[in-house]
Amino acid sequence: MKRCSILVIGLGYFGQAVVRELVRMGHEVVVIEKNPELVEDFRELVEDLRCADATDENVLRNLGVQHFDACVVATGTDLGNSVLITATLKELGARFIAAKAVTERQAHILEKIGANLIIFPEREAGERLAHQLLLPGRISAYLELDPNWSLEEIEAPKWMVGKTLKDLDLRRKYGVTVIAIKRNGKMIPNPGGEDSILEKDHLLIFGKNEDLERILSM
Repeated sequence: MKRCSILVIGLGYFGQAVVRELVRMGHEVVVIEKNPELVEDFRELVEDLRCADATDENVLRNLGVQHFDACVVATGTDLGNSVLITATLKELGARFIAAKAVTERQAHILEKIGANLIIFPEREAGERLAHQLLLPGRISAYLELDPNWSLEEIEAPKWMVGKTLKDLDLRRKYGVTVIAIKRNGKMIPNPGGEDSILEKDHLLIFGKNEDLERILSM
């Protein structure tokens, strides 16, 4: 995987999660946060961490934001600040801007002024939790790709265990596709028809929401 340079603005809960994962993945991360206490908390994790106010155009200009592969605006509670920061990044030539939004109105404004990707962390977390609560222990992860299609990670149900994907014929019978199998912490991508489902396997299944619900209810 290519090592990317990412600028993250804001160390709220969302920003912290983004930074930790980017560092874990080995990417180059630069962080701007105006709260000195949060800055100190992340000193050991992030090599290049600036205690500054990102609404100040000079702060972003001096960083050379156009050289980063992506910029993440993780400050979403103050609409004025997130809009100002996003607009400034765009004016300074940022290649790709991902911005956190709390409301649809905020998302619409951020898109209008140049954000390439809008993230709703609270809403997405709520949707995942709702799916996991419906079938506790069955759904490990959930990603809605659009209102009708999703990708879910599920523990292999008992009726699949011991059978090959060819035997199960999930695409023809149920309209869903197993795109990967997670077994003992390792990923088996693009499994073939002869691959068997074992007990405790986790399956990454793609399909229409109604078809995924049907699979999980069996």
